Amino acid sequence: MGKTSKPKNLVNIADFGIKGANYYWTRRERFGISDGELKSAGVFDGNAYVNRELVEPLRRANEELKKQGIELIVKDAHRTPGLYKLAQAKLYKAQGKEKTDQLLNMIRMPHSTGLAVDIGLMDIKTGQELKMRDSKDDPEAYFIDYYRNKKDLQSREFQRLQNILISTMKSAGFCIGSKGEFWHFEWKKLAGNDKV
Repeated sequence: MGKTSKPKNLVNIADFGIKGANYYWTRRERFGISDGELKSAGVFDGNAYVNRELVEPLRRANEELKKQGIELIVKDAHRTPGLYKLAQAKLYKAQGKEKTDQLLNMIRMPHSTGLAVDIGLMDIKTGQELKMRDSKDDPEAYFIDYYRNKKDLQSREFQRLQNILISTMKSAGFCIGSKGEFWHFEWKKLAGNDKV
C-alpha cells in the first residue's frame, strides 16, 4: 500500500527542538487504524517528519511565536500516498464522503512531499495546546476567517490566534494550502506560489 522506509530527505522535527506528531498515529483508536495498517502505509512511529528544507523556516516561525509566549506544534507533516488512501477509507467510514472530500486533498496529496504541515499553537507557560476553534462549529470553523465577524469573546480569541499563526507562517515563507484550512501550510515551492 505504501513505502516501506522513510525517504532520506525527511527529518524528525522534534530533533530540531519543535514539538510534533503524526496525526493518524496519535488517533489510531479514534479512526480504527491498526499498527499493521499504518506500517503497511509507510508509517512506523508517531513522529512528525518534514522535508529538510522546512527545518529553518519552522524554527524561525517558532522563535517569533515564543516572543508572544506561545510555540508551534507540528500536528501532521509527511504522509505517504498509502497513508492518504488509508486515511480516506477510514474517514469515509467515520465522517462520511462529503466531509472527508472537503478536507482531504487526494489529488495533490501535499503532505506526501514533506513540504506541507498542519500547525497548532501551545501556551509555553502551561504546556497546553491553545484552542483555535470550537468543535461545535465544525466543519465550517476549519477554514480561514470563519470567526472574523463574530462578536463574542471566544470567537474573537479564536480569530486572534488564527491571525497570529497565519501571519507568522507566511512571514517564514509558507502559503495557505488550497483548501483554506487555517492550520495547513505549504512551503511556497510546493504551493508554486511566490506570493506569501
